Amino acid sequence: MTSDSNPTIVKYATNALDCILESMGDASLAYLPQLMERLVALLESGPTEVKPIALSAIGSAAHSSGEAFAPYFNEVVARIKHAMALTGDDDTLALRGVATDTISTVAEAAGRDAFRPHLDECTQLAMQGMEIDSATLRESAFCYVGVMSRVFEGEFAKYLSYIAPQILQTLRMDESSAFGYDSGEDPEMEDDDDMPLGFNTAISDEKEVAADAVGQLFASTTTAFLPYVEEITAELIKLLDHFSDTARKAATVALFTFVRTFSKIASPDPWMPGVPL
Repeated sequence: MTSDSNPTIVKYATNALDCILESMGDASLAYLPQLMERLVALLESGPTEVKPIALSAIGSAAHSSGEAFAPYFNEVVARIKHAMALTGDDDTLALRGVATDTISTVAEAAGRDAFRPHLDECTQLAMQGMEIDSATLRESAFCYVGVMSRVFEGEFAKYLSYIAPQILQTLRMDESSAFGYDSGEDPEMEDDDDMPLGFNTAISDEKEVAADAVGQLFASTTTAFLPYVEEITAELIKLLDHFSDTARKAATVALFTFVRTFSKIASPDPWMPGVPL
């Protein structure tokens, strides 16, 4: 990858490697030193369009290698935190979004004890990304929230006062007329009931990711999340009628997760067959 001067070949080779690493498991261990050397080099000085893919591949390497990733942990986390703080054009923000997503993968691979010293700083960077006018960064931050709450469980509750309102804000976003299209301009368009013209699919995607995250967030933080349940549940119910099937699915899964979490809170002991109710 690093020896080829053609950016297109490097890009597709790195992307293929990212896909392969996701499912290699322990088979990746024999190649890990060489892989990490080349991926870190691409992240440091590779073509702009390759850097996000290299960063994603590093996350896949961490996921597949587990504890064997420990020798690379500190260097990788330092580089990812740097990328999480980047500002600039769309390409730069895309790299920041991938970094936000990747750091949660690395945290899950390393475990809560190893990652705990970095939790506050990384969460602050993810929250700062939510303030930037970028759907990509908000989606990445919601993915981060979902994974990190699963890793740290109750420890993650201290961030709810900021994160829950952000999720609520996304679920309440108005998608209509986002493109400024007036259906009256073309009478033929008015007859196509299956095409939701004038709706912003970027917002739909953001709502879907937010719904995915909020289910995991409640399941992980349990009673600490209760002050936000009522308002968020109302928005998830509205999302059940959304034109996007993936958004409807995310809302449905989140609501079932809410039900399971309420059951866990109310009945911490598992039900046993034959025991009187």
